[in-house]
Amino acid sequence: MRDKGIKIRDTLKQHILNNKKEYIVVMLFFLVGIFLGVFFVNNIQETQRMEISSYLTNFIEKMKTTENLNYMDLLKNSMGQNILLAIMIWFFGTTVIRDTSSFWNCIL
Repeated sequence: MRDKGIKIRDTLKQHILNNKKEYIVVMLFFLVGIFLGVFFVNNIQETQRMEISSYLTNFIEKMKTTENLNYMDLLKNSMGQNILLAIMIWFFGTTVIRDTSSFWNCIL
């Protein structure tokens, strides 16, 4: 059992070393996101700050009082929305990225 944990740790360490650039880029994006979030929250008007605070407080209170969550329905709803979004992204991506050489040959 202990040998397996050491093997997993070594594999994980090797993966991080092999993909160091990707991890650095992701961490930079994450830190920039945190910095920009703090910057914008500190520079918003008081009414907007109160709305955000109220929204977060209500959300946390609702999560505390919700007793029976149907996780399967939640999963189905989430998967349905994400699959629909993926299909829309794919469709609109195929309409933008295309080989236009045949289009220009017909015109010219």
